[in-house]
Amino acid sequence: MDDSLRRAALAASAAEGGGVFNRLAGELADILGVAIGFIAVFDDPARSRMRMLAFHLDGRLRTPFTYALEGSPCASVVGKEFRCVPTGARREFPQDELFARLGLESYAAFPLNNAAGAPLGLIGAMDRRPLRNPALCEAILKIFALRAAAELEHGALRASEDRYRAIFNAAADSMVLRDAGFRIVDVNPAYEAMSGRRREEVLGRDALTMSPPEMNAEVRRLHQRALAGETVTFESRARRKSGERFHIETRGVPIEHDGRPHVLYVGRDMTARYAAEEVLRASEEQYRAVFNAVADALVLRDADFRIVDVNRAYVAISGYSREEVIGVQRVVANPHESEEWIRAMHQRALAGEPTMIETTRVCKDGTRIEVELRGVPIEFRSRPHVLYIGRDVSQRKRSEETLRASEEQYRAIFNATTDALVLRDADARVVDVNPAFLHISGYTREEVVNDQRWIFAGPAMSGLAKDMHRRVVGGESVHFEVQGTRKDGSPLHVEMHAVPILYRGVPHALGMARDITAEKRAKEQRAGLEAQLRQAQRMEAIGHLTGGIAHDFNNLLATIMGYVTLAGERAAAGGDGKLAHYLEQSLASSRRARDLIQQMLTFSRGQRSAPKAMNLAAGVEGSLTLMRGSLPATLEIRTDIDLAAGDVLLDPVQLDQVLLNLAINARDAVSGPGVLHIAVRSAPRLATVCASCRQRFEGDFVELTVSDTGPGIAPQVLERMFEPFFTTKEVGRGSGMGLATVHGIVHEHRGHVVVESGEPRGSRFRILLPPLAADATLPLPGSRPAPAAPTSAGGSLKGRVLIVDDEAPLGEYMRELLGGWGIDATAMASPRKALQAFRADLHAYDLVITDLAMPGSTGFGLARELLALRPGLPVILYTGHIDPIAERELESAGIRALLPKPVEPDKLHGLLARLLP
Repeated sequence: MDDSLRRAALAASAAEGGGVFNRLAGELADILGVAIGFIAVFDDPARSRMRMLAFHLDGRLRTPFTYALEGSPCASVVGKEFRCVPTGARREFPQDELFARLGLESYAAFPLNNAAGAPLGLIGAMDRRPLRNPALCEAILKIFALRAAAELEHGALRASEDRYRAIFNAAADSMVLRDAGFRIVDVNPAYEAMSGRRREEVLGRDALTMSPPEMNAEVRRLHQRALAGETVTFESRARRKSGERFHIETRGVPIEHDGRPHVLYVGRDMTARYAAEEVLRASEEQYRAVFNAVADALVLRDADFRIVDVNRAYVAISGYSREEVIGVQRVVANPHESEEWIRAMHQRALAGEPTMIETTRVCKDGTRIEVELRGVPIEFRSRPHVLYIGRDVSQRKRSEETLRASEEQYRAIFNATTDALVLRDADARVVDVNPAFLHISGYTREEVVNDQRWIFAGPAMSGLAKDMHRRVVGGESVHFEVQGTRKDGSPLHVEMHAVPILYRGVPHALGMARDITAEKRAKEQRAGLEAQLRQAQRMEAIGHLTGGIAHDFNNLLATIMGYVTLAGERAAAGGDGKLAHYLEQSLASSRRARDLIQQMLTFSRGQRSAPKAMNLAAGVEGSLTLMRGSLPATLEIRTDIDLAAGDVLLDPVQLDQVLLNLAINARDAVSGPGVLHIAVRSAPRLATVCASCRQRFEGDFVELTVSDTGPGIAPQVLERMFEPFFTTKEVGRGSGMGLATVHGIVHEHRGHVVVESGEPRGSRFRILLPPLAADATLPLPGSRPAPAAPTSAGGSLKGRVLIVDDEAPLGEYMRELLGGWGIDATAMASPRKALQAFRADLHAYDLVITDLAMPGSTGFGLARELLALRPGLPVILYTGHIDPIAERELESAGIRALLPKPVEPDKLHGLLARLLP
């Protein structure tokens, strides 16, 4: 189990680059020994479908696909918790086609969430055999889930580039990055300072810029070896731009940059080191022959242990005169019992081994001193000698004892502190850390001590950390917050307080860090929830406002459509065919206005579209009628529409949106006289790449093309044009949502968008929709259900009907409509007066039609009061609101039927025929 977890950790940390998710899925399947490893994310804004980001089956990467979340085993994992079905998966998910087709027996998956806890998708494994160890499976999935979620949220490539740039620019050594052709791709500031040349002067050059030109051929050979994977080194006498000469040592390291082999050349100015070595070389013999510690006691003995010389410090410390000790072949100022091992030390030193012991010096007056005695072999007068250096360490011994006691106290406090403590020297090297630091960071003590990394500060904040450390070493206390990552890659926020201290007599910086990650996350979650609440409140307010407008607008439309219908009946009765045609067109436009207000309400309430089977060519022709009024007369519209191009499944109102958005973009692109060309044709056996989702697709399609004679689209605009709120128009002329809306509508209907631009002249948008199956039901003719002709709804009716509607024109129209059918109808605008009239004669009316929202009452309230007076009275409710009304609510009020405004005469006629006595 430990080996599997170790492999999982290594695989998760090693996977990076463009195919990181494919590698993660493959490594997951390999480590668990299963047939399938997969990573899936949300495919649509509604989060109802999932898209396989990586799908590894039987050792091979397979083509990603999408699937419905509801009903799948993933529905119990996404945004929830780990789930494992170790055996019997096919029986548990009998409706899942993938389980049946591949014969899968087991399933396990772990949710992918972002740092705020919001769901991103899931990572999982499936196999044809039962899972043997669900606990191990969960642990490995969790390791991979951490890496996959981090990749999804942050973007590993961008982080890698930031790290590279920070290290590259902060390096003290000169750095030059060359490609395979020896061309300079990048240089760092240290190179500019060393060479005296600006970055712009050298980029793209394929020759040496500091080393002598005659070395070009040799360095190019080294360059080829480096490209093959070998680290190379060379030295040269270089020249700065100013002409100044200096020594440089250059090392070439092979690296991958932008997915291609490059060589990074790191150059270091060696002038000072060479000068120091030269001085050292000149004085080396002199330094070996002289006493190199004048303040210490020095004794020079020959090979026979005879004292040849002593210095003044020896005389002063020991109390013996020089004359008393010269020529003596025994131990003088040390205990007699040390004679044997000091002589042994002497022999080792003569053999070339430097020696050191701690012993006691016995002075002439009997005083004893603790000394550190070093024996150094030297040549004196061309003969081997040993120079003994005796240093008084009595004070050091006492100080060490005091320090040891102090450090024990310091260590106890240091380790007991719950905040993370880190001690750094003046060079920012970690000297010590406490257990709390290791717990918070996830690193071991061995991994951080003597390191100069900023553990709690990520690459983006390393500059701040360096500046704060410099200030602390300079004697200033600082307080700041930084963000980084733990060893496992999880984000980490810390509050840092750093103070200057003296540690062993040297200035250091003590950093005290408190983990505030949970506090930050809670604040971010609270801010996110507050933003969501504000957005929900705004959308609710817009929905209420839109609903009110729609109600009034529907009342107006109901009146207009009603009177157009009545006029149509008279025109038909009078035999005026042309007038009947005019009225039919008016009624069709009114119905389209009704559909548009319905779509606006649907959009404001977040409801989905209502696709219908339609002939795309006929639908486009119908949309052109609405669109022409939005375009200037200077823009000529040309069409090439093939009515036999094919049928599609599409929301007619959203077709209007797509066509109008593309036409308005064309209008703004042409900006003056020009041509807008609209075509519909079939596009069989098409294979290309979608411009908005960037997926490659192929198959048979029905194509809608919108092209213009504008200036074309720049390549950098093509890359971003489908992003929400991206626009190239000046402020006030575009919201940046037009093409994003086109993308959403087309892909919701399983279509694609192809964009062709002939910059600097013209652009063409190709909307490709899958054709409808040959046996699908299609309303003909046209893109929408054919509007009923404005003629009589049916035969004559009998009865007395009370109409209650606060919109007097609408009530009057309803009275006239019903009167034309032979009904004795009365219209009242006040529910209070209608109730009074009803009380006066409970059997004066056979049926009541009432509006839903009226001043002083509602249709529900009026119906209850009427039915309390006369049970069994048929009541019909009609309304311009689109908010759903539950069936039980209608039943509880005793209402027989609900009709939307504007009322369709045919539906009303049929309803009255059924309810009137």
